[in-house]
Amino acid sequence: MSSGLADELHEVPLERENQDLKEILEIAFQITAQLEVENVIKNVVWSLVSKFQLDTVTAALPGEIDETVAQVITYRGLKREDPALSLPALQPLLAFFDKDEYSQVPFSYFAETFPDRDLVQRLGAIPIDVMVPFRTDKGSIGVLLIPANGAGRPYDVQEIQYITRIVRFASIAIENASLFRQATTDRMTGLFSHHFFEKTLEEELERARRYKTTFSLVMFDIDHFKKFNDTYGHLQGDRIIRDIARLLCKSIRQVDFPARYGGEEFAVILPAVDVKGALVVAERLRKRVEAFEFGASTDGGAALHVTISVGVTEFDAESAYAPTEIIREADRALYQSKEHGRNRVTVGGDRSA
Repeated sequence: MSSGLADELHEVPLERENQDLKEILEIAFQITAQLEVENVIKNVVWSLVSKFQLDTVTAALPGEIDETVAQVITYRGLKREDPALSLPALQPLLAFFDKDEYSQVPFSYFAETFPDRDLVQRLGAIPIDVMVPFRTDKGSIGVLLIPANGAGRPYDVQEIQYITRIVRFASIAIENASLFRQATTDRMTGLFSHHFFEKTLEEELERARRYKTTFSLVMFDIDHFKKFNDTYGHLQGDRIIRDIARLLCKSIRQVDFPARYGGEEFAVILPAVDVKGALVVAERLRKRVEAFEFGASTDGGAALHVTISVGVTEFDAESAYAPTEIIREADRALYQSKEHGRNRVTVGGDRSA
């Protein structure tokens, strides 16, 4: 073999390595700029799907509100879908990766060695070829479940290295996103905190003024909540608050801003929504809470029911509102709902619905 051809063959892996590193740095920049875990996962998935022509990719992470419950995020191609995988707990899986500090494991090896056969069977129900842990200096914080290479052949060493490098950057981004969330959210409900709500409301107000747009504010609290706590206890009251937070998140858009304002009071900023649209959102939430069965009381009795009173107001770009004035108007509307019998929605100010 000529020395020229030998040199050419020797350089191919180096060229490929340089190209991979260039791609990884570009992807890493996109990933580490995210402060939402779901956006981090989305960027990871999109990079791997485009690189390896994958059909589905699944990530298993601790739940945002209850970390003992696994949160499963699945993408089919570039579109998120309801996960086919259900995990009762994530900790045994993370412990497996931490024990020998695996950077990646073929699913075939995992299936042979993992002692919990139920978990193996659950994971085996979805296409998995390689399992890669999200790991920080504190240990594994989640697992990425990757199907077989779309090229119809096993992953080679350099491809596995590519995947693990992407996941390493994602692990840092997930930890940063988690720290940001801890600093800005209410731990009980997973909603944004009072302080961060006030900061965001001020920013939304300035944005509406600058671009001559509008937004609405919805505030509500749980009717007769003190009496409920006195009757059923504070633990049951905390469960009600958490359940209402979940109902709230199901009733609004991803771009909306739900917060726990304090105690049993909640607030939602609805960007680019006028008062008529806000009324639709508020009424939908009110009906969902009214109809929801909050689980049996602690004494084993019937399912519990609560209602909410709601106040709605719209920002008026022509008025010199301060954030405190918008809050005050929505709060006044809330208490008008209470004064007129509770379990209702009232619009603040002189705007008609």
